[in-house]
Amino acid sequence: MSGRPAQLPHVTCPACGGRAFARSTGKSSPLYREVYYHCRNPDACGHQFVVSMEAIRSTRPSRFPAPLHVLPQTKWHAAANDRADNDNSPPPEPGASAAGS
Repeated sequence: MSGRPAQLPHVTCPACGGRAFARSTGKSSPLYREVYYHCRNPDACGHQFVVSMEAIRSTRPSRFPAPLHVLPQTKWHAAANDRADNDNSPPPEPGASAAGS
């Protein structure tokens, strides 16, 4: 491993659409992290904001027999095609048919 620290992704500034860079990190746990961003828009936007990063599911199980934290397991293909509109709908009623007869 190199001596370089891990680089955090660049994000788009929600105020002006410019490129924002990670400046520091805040609250942190094994499944959650806050990252402080600063807009680098050449027109001097100057917006500063916090982005939260959260581990939400696993696409491949751990090789360790007893992981410290267990996430729901999904198939990679299903996770890659996940749509936000599916996340907010209630689960289907047991025994309900799609035909509605």
